[in-house]
Amino acid sequence: MNAELRDLRWFLVLAEEEHFSRAADRCHTTQPTLTRSLGRLESALGVRLVDRTTRRVSLTEAGHRLHTEMAALLPRLDSALRSVGAHPVLRLGFTWLLPSGLARHLITEFEQQAGGRLELVRRDERTAGVTGGHTDAAVIYGRPSSDSRLRIVELGTEDRVAAVGLRHPLARRRRLHWAELADHALVVNQQSGTVTPALWPPGARPEAAVSCRTYDEWIAMVAADRGVGVLPRAARDHPHPGVRYITIADAPPVPLVLVRPARTPHPLADHLERIALEAARHPDRSRRRPSRR
Repeated sequence: MNAELRDLRWFLVLAEEEHFSRAADRCHTTQPTLTRSLGRLESALGVRLVDRTTRRVSLTEAGHRLHTEMAALLPRLDSALRSVGAHPVLRLGFTWLLPSGLARHLITEFEQQAGGRLELVRRDERTAGVTGGHTDAAVIYGRPSSDSRLRIVELGTEDRVAAVGLRHPLARRRRLHWAELADHALVVNQQSGTVTPALWPPGARPEAAVSCRTYDEWIAMVAADRGVGVLPRAARDHPHPGVRYITIADAPPVPLVLVRPARTPHPLADHLERIALEAARHPDRSRRRPSRR
């Protein structure tokens, strides 16, 4: 058996996308090349990994087993290879928003102090790829659920703003109260968002009109007046032409946290954590200022 590493990587992408054309785009290759890669891998293993139909791709039992194993092993292999190079790379994940001032500070200080390089990776997942091994650490809004596999370090908190389409009834307002939003439909990002109707008291909660799985879908629905969205204040640094951001006077603050594996972390993860905490203690070093509790 002689399975090529590239074929294994491409198989993981195909398993995630369940679609040859989309997977080929992510792999920066052509669909026929991806098909040949899968054929080589199946021949090397002596099993069929994928059932193909005209519309979709589904994994066989063997495919599911291989995907489960490789999804855990390959990211760890990538991390190990990056960490021992002359200029080790640490993949810093984020979901849909990363405070620009903090990002600049982390990149600059990490490269100066740790001698490595930060690679920013966007993942529309609750832990921005840390749980699945796609990133070595992440800065995210909202504290994820307790997980013994994760080390979670709070960096501060940030106020929230409402996001509405330009034709929404609230679009002319400059300031809102949290309770007012209960009278309007809410657009919820189920995958990586930080706001659900549960943040409001029982009996005074907004209706979840639309549920999305990515930030891009979420912001498009807000711009289309499908409902109101709520974001950290840093969203003002990333304007959308079809959306207006409105201050919420009394919204519950959102935590900004650093997430990293609790076991077998990247060799430079301690350096990153120390730099992030220093930035949180001295927020004037970055343009965006998370407040300390």
